[in-house]
Amino acid sequence: MSHDAPHPRLLGGGEPSAPDLGPRAHMSEGNEAPGMWDKKANADRLFRVLYAVSALLVLVDFFVHRHSEHPWEHVMAFYPLYGFVGIVILVLAAKVLRRLVMRPEDYYGAE
Repeated sequence: MSHDAPHPRLLGGGEPSAPDLGPRAHMSEGNEAPGMWDKKANADRLFRVLYAVSALLVLVDFFVHRHSEHPWEHVMAFYPLYGFVGIVILVLAAKVLRRLVMRPEDYYGAE
């Protein structure tokens, strides 16, 4: 079969269609049921839990003795600061890379 051959038709004469995929495929676009995290109260509750866990981990840092060899690991809150600085560097690097590899909006459809 060559690539120029017409697409096969169904017995009734109609065009075959691709099946809808995904858990919400039966819903039309724009009529999506609200998810669990779309409710502000649930999102606020999640953030409160994350803030509490973060504060608890910082408090635990005062009482945990580390058996490490590196001198910077004895600095209070070294790991949270290290992680924060690492993420900031990652975001800044992503901004630079975006300028290098970004294509125009109609890059694939401009013909």
